[in-house]
Amino acid sequence: MEKNPVQRPEDFETPNQRNGRGNNCQGRIQTFGELFQFTVDVSEFAPEDVVVTSSNDVIKVCAEKVGEDGRVTNTFSQKCQFPVDVDPMSVTSSMGNDGVVVVKACRQC
Repeated sequence: MEKNPVQRPEDFETPNQRNGRGNNCQGRIQTFGELFQFTVDVSEFAPEDVVVTSSNDVIKVCAEKVGEDGRVTNTFSQKCQFPVDVDPMSVTSSMGNDGVVVVKACRQC
């Protein structure tokens, strides 16, 4: 069984897997006309600990917090499947001061 299932647009607002400390992390998938948007709260992590990748029509947001002793103290991973009509070359991502990662892509007509 896969720990972090790929979310599909029809899931829209689905609770995601738990992070290393057992807190619920939630992602949100939305479409606004020609725009596809995936948001996820990683506010427990510093921006330099968060990595967003896009490969084979899947967005992946990963984060890892390392303690002073060098041990990993918290991890997070969430995947989301692009809809078939999303232009993969239009993908952008950003992280706000509130710790929310926003991944956007344009839908093809």
